[in-house]
Amino acid sequence: MNVQKKVFDTDVLVIGGGVAGSMAAIAARDTAPVDVIVLEKAALVRSGDAGAGNDHFLAHLNTGPEWDTDEAMASYYSRLSQGLAPVEVAKVLHLNRISEIIEKLESWDIPIKDRKTGQIIRTKSFGQPGPYYINFKGKNLKPALAEQVKKRKVRVINRVNVTGLLSDGKKVFGAMGFNVRNGEFYEVHSKVTILALGDATRLWPNVSGLPFNTWMSPFNNGAGYALAFKVGAELANMEIAAVTVVPKGFSAAGLNAFTGMGSYLLNAAGERYMQKYHPMGEGAPRNTLALGTYREYMEGRGPCYIDCRHLSKEALNHLTTNLLPVDKDTLVMFLNQKRLRLEKDLVEIGISEMQMAGFTGSVSGIIIDQTGKTTVDRLYAAGACTVPSFALSGAFATGYSVGEQATRASEKLTRKESGWEKKVEKEIERVYAPYNRSEGINPKRLENRLRQIMSDYVGYVKNERGLKTGLAKLEALEKNIDHIKAENFHELMRTSEFQDLLLVGKLVVTSALARKESRMGLSHFRADYPEESDASPKDSTIIKADRKEIKVSFRPAEKNRGRVSYATGNR
Repeated sequence: MNVQKKVFDTDVLVIGGGVAGSMAAIAARDTAPVDVIVLEKAALVRSGDAGAGNDHFLAHLNTGPEWDTDEAMASYYSRLSQGLAPVEVAKVLHLNRISEIIEKLESWDIPIKDRKTGQIIRTKSFGQPGPYYINFKGKNLKPALAEQVKKRKVRVINRVNVTGLLSDGKKVFGAMGFNVRNGEFYEVHSKVTILALGDATRLWPNVSGLPFNTWMSPFNNGAGYALAFKVGAELANMEIAAVTVVPKGFSAAGLNAFTGMGSYLLNAAGERYMQKYHPMGEGAPRNTLALGTYREYMEGRGPCYIDCRHLSKEALNHLTTNLLPVDKDTLVMFLNQKRLRLEKDLVEIGISEMQMAGFTGSVSGIIIDQTGKTTVDRLYAAGACTVPSFALSGAFATGYSVGEQATRASEKLTRKESGWEKKVEKEIERVYAPYNRSEGINPKRLENRLRQIMSDYVGYVKNERGLKTGLAKLEALEKNIDHIKAENFHELMRTSEFQDLLLVGKLVVTSALARKESRMGLSHFRADYPEESDASPKDSTIIKADRKEIKVSFRPAEKNRGRVSYATGNR
């Protein structure tokens, strides 16, 4: 194949055009007259976790009650993350900027307030001390953001799968990738680079058997984790995955909408079982809801259900008209096809697939400091691929904060535009090798095998023997990379995604072997170390590349509190 190459120069390069990436690009242009490029694998107008819309925005508003303050929110964040997330970083990049972000959204015609009443509607769930979730009709959230990006004359290049970063071993100077439609290769030189690529889905098999029927965005393949790791950035707590409660046999978001409106969780005997597992019952943190439901099934009290029959007409109306239809189209379709009516029918539930999900309280991802910088110079990160991560509001706030900070840093830096010839040639050869082969293995087969290995040996319940077996099988699977055959550029993208997912799987298993304790319910449950003790040291598991090895270390959680403990300044 004769590869067509395009070279671009910019000041600020943003990889990923979801909420965090869009906000980073907006902030960059708001901060200084810099050139900004966004590389997006899909199309910016509907890309990312919020591409289909969103119905809830986590926020404290300082309205007076004790639970509605800056410190109360910070305390909730720390408690939910079991002390593993750096709260001081969260304060600077996210928590202290929520009111400002809400003002921006309203000025961009994203309706935070109810259009009829002019009031903010708030509900409470997932262990919150008060109703932190603002309910809003954010169906057109991404188109509104895309319009703001366009207004600021940001250069957006859609359909680009980023495969590697331009790095000299100490600093990052841009990125490389290819167009998933026409195969063109892109080489982008930048002063600073921001990763905003979301979390990792499709690493474990889905309850429906359909790999893209995930409860979070199925297009997030852990590329941010992989890109950061390969240039030497540190990642934290990759063994702590995320699990939720979903309709039986169908993976869809919606748990917050149900529990926030006061729905019950029932077992086969019709008993509300969550009070056995947490004093807040159905208002408990997500990982406890999943663990409680899992135990009911394992101890023979399934099937389990969501019960909305006791809800008032007003609550049911809000649930079915303002929440479920906004970003959960597939769930509404599922209920309709099952001919289930929430006012009279129970909805059977089960446990979702595991994911590396960047939702509220997530502690897994790329380590960043109070400026959003990773442990590698000139490389920043924002949104769901980072620690801290805080779902939609975190993507908005960290994206904008990191965009500001990275832009300010860029004004003192210069690009390194030459000397990349050998690295680029090597990357082109590696990336297009599957397309140039005359025969080989389809990448989807290997991705399916990856999910099966993760399910068999790195599932809800883990032990040392199983994890070691799983790691050995992942390493054996890795040997097939040189035998993949991509028939077209879409399959070439799937090949790249598989390699990222495989690397993330190895990071998860390696980290899980190192953490010899259980943590956060099913998020990291070791059958050989089943106890979760508050008295045990809450250390973060730190992963870093060491030549061709994966280096694991531990860092006391009480030191996860700011810039000095995580990263150094730009040099």
